[in-house]
Amino acid sequence: MKKKFDFLRETTYYKSGNLSFRLGIFFLVSAPSISTIFFFISLLISTYNNYKNFLHDKWNYPFMLAGFILILTVSLSSLDFFSIDIEGWENYLNWISLFNWLPLFFCIWAFKPFLNSSDLRRKVLLILLCGSVPLMVSGYLQVFFDINGPFKILNGLIIWYQRADQQVLTGLFNNRNYASSWFTILWPVCLALLSQRKSKNKIYKKLAIYVFSISIITSLYLTFSRNGLLNFFLSTIIFLKSSLSIWLLLILILLVTLLVAAKTNIFPSSFQDLAIKILPNEILSRFTSIENIDNIYNSPRFLIWLNAIDFIKERPLLGWGAASFPLLFKSKNDVCCTKVYGQWFGHTHNLQIEMAYNYGLLFSFIVNITLLYIFYKSFKKIFITKNRISNIKVNNLNKFEKAWWISSFSLFFSQLFDFQYYDFRISIIFWIFISGLICKLHESSQEILKSEKDY
Repeated sequence: MKKKFDFLRETTYYKSGNLSFRLGIFFLVSAPSISTIFFFISLLISTYNNYKNFLHDKWNYPFMLAGFILILTVSLSSLDFFSIDIEGWENYLNWISLFNWLPLFFCIWAFKPFLNSSDLRRKVLLILLCGSVPLMVSGYLQVFFDINGPFKILNGLIIWYQRADQQVLTGLFNNRNYASSWFTILWPVCLALLSQRKSKNKIYKKLAIYVFSISIITSLYLTFSRNGLLNFFLSTIIFLKSSLSIWLLLILILLVTLLVAAKTNIFPSSFQDLAIKILPNEILSRFTSIENIDNIYNSPRFLIWLNAIDFIKERPLLGWGAASFPLLFKSKNDVCCTKVYGQWFGHTHNLQIEMAYNYGLLFSFIVNITLLYIFYKSFKKIFITKNRISNIKVNNLNKFEKAWWISSFSLFFSQLFDFQYYDFRISIIFWIFISGLICKLHESSQEILKSEKDY
């Protein structure tokens, strides 16, 4: 009787936690404060149900080690002997920055029960897609109707930016690169939906899929983000390697060729003139740096990376502390970033460099090696390993698995050239993706068959 009661209780708790988790996903982009509440509830429920299994999960070990090193480096930096002497910087910023990492490391484990099957991950992707409708709508209102913000709801609990000082789509985000990253997360989901075989979807469902796909491509284009466009091409090519038709891949190759022709002297001048006429000026203006190798070397971002690497060499083990980069740059160069580049940079624009700069090389090495290993193993399982179970339903589900991997990797890849991690929406969805990939690595053929039956 006790076992039956425990089973019912765990089932009830699981359903409540799963519902709360999905509501967190749905409200993530439009109402992150409300989303945080739902995520916290689901985290508590999952922890209560599964706390005995925490130490049995081997994937927790590298993140536990990284967390320990993070706390150790921040603690040592608080001591007078290892203290950081940067004018205007306070050590409490280092402690506050721990919330960007430690709770999210824990979420990797805590959210696994809600992601431990292909069908559960498919539903999360679809919920994420539906929950992003306000982002697209707000972006169109901003670009086409000049309706700008910021709009504050519930006394500032929810803020929709829609910035008026930029002639590009930012939507609910504060920056176009953040918005473009979100659209590149959604695009593989649309590819998975478009590539479903023998779908029994009614006409209005198919129409909705096409509307979503066109809206996401249009929104991504309107951000005019180089990082977003690069990720769009990357994710599409990876997906098209085994899905959809070859003509879409040829279109992508043509667009890249036109861009290279317009911005370099590789092709004949007549072809260069044709490419310039075809491509919009807004796109061409974002790729002026590829015209000359000197432009790349002297670009603001490249100079930021060089400065950050030099700083890392000075404190390779402990780092300089969170939020110290602009202040350190000013102290070392005797000028502010604003005066040098015409804009202010508050971070290093690269995830790996940022982690090493803030907390030392060891922390950055452990986290990124673990992530690369997860990407490698999950890629082999999703894209290369052939399932013994082969039918239409499993193949359709596998398209969403590919979308999950591509969305995860494109978000990770985008952090190499820009840095959106400090936006809670970006960081939490990234670690949810990583949690889902780890669940995929745990998955057996029997679990795949069960997902197919539930699908």
